[in-house]
Amino acid sequence: MEVRIPLSLESRVYIDPSSLDRRAAYRLLTSLIVPRPIAWVGTRSPDGIDNLAPFSFFNGVSAHPPILSISVARDRGGLKDTAANILATEVFTVNVVGEHQMAAMQQSSGPYRADLSEFDATGLGPQPGEHVAAPRVQGAPASFECRLNRAIDLDTTHLFLGDVVGIHVMDDLLLEDGSVDPTRLAPVCRLGGQFASLGALHVLPPPAVSEEDRR
Repeated sequence: MEVRIPLSLESRVYIDPSSLDRRAAYRLLTSLIVPRPIAWVGTRSPDGIDNLAPFSFFNGVSAHPPILSISVARDRGGLKDTAANILATEVFTVNVVGEHQMAAMQQSSGPYRADLSEFDATGLGPQPGEHVAAPRVQGAPASFECRLNRAIDLDTTHLFLGDVVGIHVMDDLLLEDGSVDPTRLAPVCRLGGQFASLGALHVLPPPAVSEEDRR
């Protein structure tokens, strides 16, 4: 069995984040904070144009009540369509990207004009939300319907917190205990500028804590 020896403290490099420009900081953080789940976000503009784009600064914030977060950076032209639509309509969907939709997800990240729907550009089928006026991705293994809880303007980025008001999951993914089988879900993640699928699973026993040390 191969044993990997951790780098020694003496071989490390200290990096002052204030010394990095925006691009360098992005490359460093996105290559260190891995793997990152991908939020394939569906929104609808006030003019009724459906938008779809992937974002990998995404995670769960709370389970009860269910709240998730996505971060949408500004581009050179200002707000991206996703951010503008969420601010205007206060609803959105987050769709899990399965392996079978990896190419379509990547294509949907292209710089399309605001009056062209990525669903049309990629040939993906939009599905209506049950509780929100925002499109879901047809064929996505799971989708969250969200209402905006709050938007935090971080100057170069908007952090959106969304209250999950509905969850769609393909029935063959669910286990008897109500959880989802990750191998069947087969989610796509982001590794720096690359994409990856689910690797090996490691099942570990729960931590052994004596009664004396328990809370």
